[in-house]
Amino acid sequence: NGNRVASNLYGHEKLFIIAGVNKIAADGAAALYRARNVASPLNARRLGMKTPCATGELKCHDCSSPQRICGGVSTILRPMRGIGETEVVLINEELGY
Repeated sequence: NGNRVASNLYGHEKLFIIAGVNKIAADGAAALYRARNVASPLNARRLGMKTPCATGELKCHDCSSPQRICGGVSTILRPMRGIGETEVVLINEELGY
C-alpha cells in the first residue's frame, strides 16, 4: 500500500529506521534484488497474497497483479523537507525478511 514508503519521506520531525543486519546489501542493485526476490515474495506469502511470487517460485515475476506489494521503492539521499533528523539503527541479528 506504500504506507512504509510514504512514512519514511513525510510527516515526521524525526525518522528512526531500525533494521537487522540481513538488510545490508553490497550496493543499490543488490538491495533492490533482495527487496524484490527475497523480502517481497516472503511478505506476500505471509500476507496470503495471490501473486506469482507468493504462490509459485519465491522470486519476482514482475507481475501486474492488483495484490502486488513491491510497486514502490524509495531511496533517501538526505532528509525530505519537514523531517529534521534521520537515524538508522542496525541490530546485530536478522530481523524480518
